[in-house]
Amino acid sequence: MTRSIIFTMSLALVACRAPLPGDETCEGMCEPFGAVFPGVGECKDGQCTPTFGECFGKGEFDTCTESCMAQGTTCAEDACAESTSMVIGSLEWCQDREKEGVARPHGCDEPIDWQFTTAARCCCEQSS
Repeated sequence: MTRSIIFTMSLALVACRAPLPGDETCEGMCEPFGAVFPGVGECKDGQCTPTFGECFGKGEFDTCTESCMAQGTTCAEDACAESTSMVIGSLEWCQDREKEGVARPHGCDEPIDWQFTTAARCCCEQSS
């Protein structure tokens, strides 16, 4: 009986402990962006960091607030490699995470600065 109580108490303590610094407890729920932008979208202290969301073409959304909202999340201003959006030459290139776009810092409600590009990704929160 005593052994059973000690085992049960040990399990309760393990299940209730706060994550230790650097403890990866996101259980594979995060979507890291890849080697081009290390730290973006990774698990840190039990939480998924923001990541660059889905690609979209010029004209689909004017701001990152709109883009992230369409993905069911919220914009994370300057939280992905110190940027809010990443613009890239074409939608086809945007789908390849190994191709680096131009990361741009700006407000979530500011218009995306397309310049000579036709596709973008916005920095959006992840749930973990």
